[in-house]
Amino acid sequence: MAPELAGSRAVLLLIALYCWGRAVHGASSGVTICTCDLTPGSCDINCCCDPDCSSGDPTNVFSFCLPGSTKAQSWSCLSSWLIFRNNTPYPTTILGVPPAQLFCVSSTDASLNYFVTPQKVDAVNFASVSDPYSGASFSPVSASTPAFSSFYKAGDPVLTIFTSGALGVLRQPAAIGDQNLCTDQNPAKFLQNNLTSCVRVFSNLTASCETDRFLSVSYYYQDMTVLRVPADVTDQNAIRVPIISTVTDKPILQGDVCNNVVTQVIYTVLYNCTQGITRVSVDFTLSNVSAASASISQNFSVLYKPITLAAQGSVQARSGNPGYLVGLPVLSDIGRLSLLRSLVGESCSYSDVQFGVNAQSGCVIRGSNQETCSVLQARAYQLLVKQAPASLAMFGNVTAGQAGDRTPIIYQNCTLQGDCASSCLIPTSLHMQILWAQVGLLSNPQSQIVGARFVFTCQFVQCQDTTILHTQVSFTDLSSRGPAPRSSPSVTDRAPLDFFFPFQSSTAGMTAGNRLLCVMLALLTFLQ
Repeated sequence: MAPELAGSRAVLLLIALYCWGRAVHGASSGVTICTCDLTPGSCDINCCCDPDCSSGDPTNVFSFCLPGSTKAQSWSCLSSWLIFRNNTPYPTTILGVPPAQLFCVSSTDASLNYFVTPQKVDAVNFASVSDPYSGASFSPVSASTPAFSSFYKAGDPVLTIFTSGALGVLRQPAAIGDQNLCTDQNPAKFLQNNLTSCVRVFSNLTASCETDRFLSVSYYYQDMTVLRVPADVTDQNAIRVPIISTVTDKPILQGDVCNNVVTQVIYTVLYNCTQGITRVSVDFTLSNVSAASASISQNFSVLYKPITLAAQGSVQARSGNPGYLVGLPVLSDIGRLSLLRSLVGESCSYSDVQFGVNAQSGCVIRGSNQETCSVLQARAYQLLVKQAPASLAMFGNVTAGQAGDRTPIIYQNCTLQGDCASSCLIPTSLHMQILWAQVGLLSNPQSQIVGARFVFTCQFVQCQDTTILHTQVSFTDLSSRGPAPRSSPSVTDRAPLDFFFPFQSSTAGMTAGNRLLCVMLALLTFLQ
């Protein structure tokens, strides 16, 4: 065969292979949604496909890309020995080793999805991976006076100003050393939600109960404000954001017990892309510790939540895009679904119901002398259900007040009766049963809420007695898995053609009638 003819056939085969690859991959990989884009109008950290982030190379902004946020490459391959000449304008590569080498062409299809695991970087390939992006981030830190940027960037420390005028950072104590002792030099980093735990050691808690600043809530938020943006350092008239808290209890030594000791600190920072940090609040968990204790454990959390100017205070964030992600809030028609919990003493508060996380909590209530049975019943019901949402968002990208797929909540109440003179029947527990399933492609399933039922349990109580209210949330997976993929068809070899072809092409599977016909033909041949 002439080389020119062989080359032409190879090119035609290559073009056919490429077109087949585009058709196959275009049909199976047409999902272009960015699943880690959870905050509309804001850049989600390490989400390299978020259109709200930098338009340049995302690796210049983030230290790594979340799984599913980098585009996948699609190759169409065939055995390399079939190719005589390559003149395609598309990217090609040779995979494998002889004699099993493959010649592959990249389809360069813009509609490919993002579902691919990011490249693993280790000590061997770090230099080759970092060289294209080397710059100031790999250079020694300058010893000159730091220059503050106009806005916070991901990973920047959150700056604070004390009443004395000193510049500081929002601290998030962390563990150090083998004994996990607390160090208060660890700064909270902007846009990086983090949880740390550490241990405080005492030589004499009886003497330091009311004087140790680390045990009091005032140490974590009083006498300091947060800078809205770093550029406000040099602006004396800039707005300072106060840290808000409703807890003011101080440690008090009563006998051999130190009361109101801080064991958990949760900062919540609200921000937007144009005004910077707009609100900071802090919540505490207080405990009573025996004065004989030599140490206590403390937990510290910093949560960052985006806020839109139109909402003016209400957080508009997705809980998945489109399907729910485990650990993110469940959305209802009035906002986030809430779970009753105890705050301090007999105070009741709420926390978000997290998708896929079964939980149980509660708090204590007590009726007053002025309350009737019906008033106590209404107060208990309102505490358990909090504004009684009518429906839940089926997907995580449906926000409150937005039209979309929703599933109604089925309420199962109990009959309220009685009076405070004898006994009052009030709701004491609520079980939120949420049904969900995975829908969509097996390669990229999305979690969807398909139903919900709120079941109340009531019991008779004395109005003046202390009553414990319980709330429970459970998630049930109703996913119906599809049939397993069928195996590849087996190869059926034909037996060699025998003397009696075309009456029988193979002796395997010969029927009784075929055998009789063969015998009769053999006898006729013999008699002739």
